[in-house]
Amino acid sequence: MDIKKILDYQKQDFEIIKLERKLDESQDKKIYQEMRNVVKDAQNKSNNLEKEAGELIKQYAEMKKNYDMEVKACGEIVSKDPKSLKVDELDKTVSKTNQMIESISLLEKKLMSFAEHVNSVLAEFDSTRKRYNDARKKYTEHKEAYEAMSNKLLPEIEKLKQEIKKLEKDIDPVFLQKYKQRRQDKVFPIFVPLVDKTCGGCRMELPSASIDRLKQNGFLECEHCRRIIYNQ
Repeated sequence: MDIKKILDYQKQDFEIIKLERKLDESQDKKIYQEMRNVVKDAQNKSNNLEKEAGELIKQYAEMKKNYDMEVKACGEIVSKDPKSLKVDELDKTVSKTNQMIESISLLEKKLMSFAEHVNSVLAEFDSTRKRYNDARKKYTEHKEAYEAMSNKLLPEIEKLKQEIKKLEKDIDPVFLQKYKQRRQDKVFPIFVPLVDKTCGGCRMELPSASIDRLKQNGFLECEHCRRIIYNQ
């Protein structure tokens, strides 16, 4: 195995990993993804609050209508001349009036409570819409910044990928396959040197028999971290 060629390949690949990691760990990417969720949640909540507010306003209008009818009916009873009523009619009128006054009082309390609820929902709606607008603005700003970074780095990544692809023809297919499999499993670096009887990746000490095999074959797969150890 020509270790220099596989190490050159790994070195080039490391440059790709660094650029990909820079994109993946970008704060702009993290923020715009967070804001996307905030926008989505705020939009859903805004729609729900809008529907709730509409229903509440309808109910409020119905209660107000009933209140106005009670007030009108009460006014009609009160406007009657007591002198024109018989004793039993007067008693009934007084009783009916008291009932209607209680009913009106109860309706007034319900209307006030209902109005407060409606105002609360509308205030929450306005707050949610503001949060939506703020998040939308932040989402757009950071998404554009991330896309600008992507437009700059992706061509560099693609260029490096084309370069290392050219190197593959000079690498033992068996080792190349092992390399790519471990790369896919997020093991990196894949090829590491023997360092004072230890694996240059995980630093586990190798038994003497393993070191002998390494010296004989020129390479050894670490049983602990699966990296391929080479003898410098």
